[in-house]
Amino acid sequence: MKSLSLRRQLLLSTNCVVIAVLVLGAWLNYRITLHELDEVFDAELAQTTRVLKSLIHDPGFLDRLGEPRIIELPPLPSTYAEEGDERQSDGHPYERKLAFQVWGVDGKLLLASENALGAPLSKPLPGYHELQRGDFKWIGFSYFDEHTQTWIYTAQREDVRSELSTYITTNQRWIVLLTWLPLSLAILLSIVWFMRPVRLFAQQLQQRDAGDFSPVQARLPSELRPIQANINSLLARIHTYLEREKNFIADASHELRTPLAALRLHADQINPNDPQSIEAVQHATERLTHLVNQLLLLTKLDGTQLSHDQLATVSLEAVVHEALAELPEPLSAHCEWRLNLAQTPAVLGLPTLLTVMIRNLLQNAAKYAADNGVVEVTSRQHANGVELIIRDNGPGVPANDLQRLGERFFRHPETRHLEGAGLGLSIVKRIADLHTITVTFESSTQQGLSVRLLFSVIAPN
Repeated sequence: MKSLSLRRQLLLSTNCVVIAVLVLGAWLNYRITLHELDEVFDAELAQTTRVLKSLIHDPGFLDRLGEPRIIELPPLPSTYAEEGDERQSDGHPYERKLAFQVWGVDGKLLLASENALGAPLSKPLPGYHELQRGDFKWIGFSYFDEHTQTWIYTAQREDVRSELSTYITTNQRWIVLLTWLPLSLAILLSIVWFMRPVRLFAQQLQQRDAGDFSPVQARLPSELRPIQANINSLLARIHTYLEREKNFIADASHELRTPLAALRLHADQINPNDPQSIEAVQHATERLTHLVNQLLLLTKLDGTQLSHDQLATVSLEAVVHEALAELPEPLSAHCEWRLNLAQTPAVLGLPTLLTVMIRNLLQNAAKYAADNGVVEVTSRQHANGVELIIRDNGPGVPANDLQRLGERFFRHPETRHLEGAGLGLSIVKRIADLHTITVTFESSTQQGLSVRLLFSVIAPN
């Protein structure tokens, strides 16, 4: 089922609220108006009763009433007999919907309107009453005058009030309708106006070139800015991923060219009876495999982010021994290893990656150390965590090249004759970044290279 657009949902919900408020307001106004009208009509009945009371208090008035005095109503056309829409020069049709009587205590009718002949209009009880006379319901008011010993009744047909309430209801409907229409139009225009930035934002995304990963610039309401920020973040991640893939392809094609050419050359010159030619092919194959594995590892690390749930408690002493055991036998036997691993607190990290990082550093130290050289591995507790130092006694690195250590494929000119692709320290720096480990390179000519690793994330006791 197709969902409604946000604009339609806002329009429908807002209009429903507006209509509900208008209807509720009209209903409350209707009830209050009816209540006030009832009070006015009731007060009018009481006032008419008091006018009649003052009339019969006139000295000799009752004595002059030999027979019941009947107040005649003016004859009106039958067309207006039940309608109150027309005013006449000699009266109003609603006069027939009003009535009054004055009764003596002896049950004699003394005074009455022409339409109130016969039985009393109300019960002989003071106050307001409802009664049925013929086909109509009447609302009456009764008053007993102690001075003249008479009952005064005034009454009004209930349909007078009903007709008025019908007029009020009809008018309220028109008020609600005439109020809702401009409000609905104003709401529609407001929604269209306020949704304009969203529409422009969508158009800007739609019109973008497929290769454009620059941040989307749009003035959006504060509620939509997180969406814009997340889209820009997604574009940045996609751009980074594509750039990483492009760099990997470029690096691989560049770095694999020489090993592949060497492998082809050795393969062309291989002699089954010559162990050296076979060994050369094997050596070239191992070098190529090592290079490919390093490229793949570095590419994998570029897209990795560690969460706290992935971290484990790691002993640096155990990691160093494991990394040392993984070194090739000829390389580990090339130098003397001096381990000074103090009892330091464990750190938090991914054991496999930490082993790869330290193995690369040990491999570099052994590779560049002097013949029968020494590689020292020292750990100690630091004010800001735990520090691991790996130092060799090789030729060292000039000061102007120290900052470049860790760049991909960077190799110092004086050491390019040694095997390697210049990716080991790049892998070290990437793993260190993932673990928030600070890497510092220190060197001086003919005194070797020192690599300091500061682990700031310590495992809890």
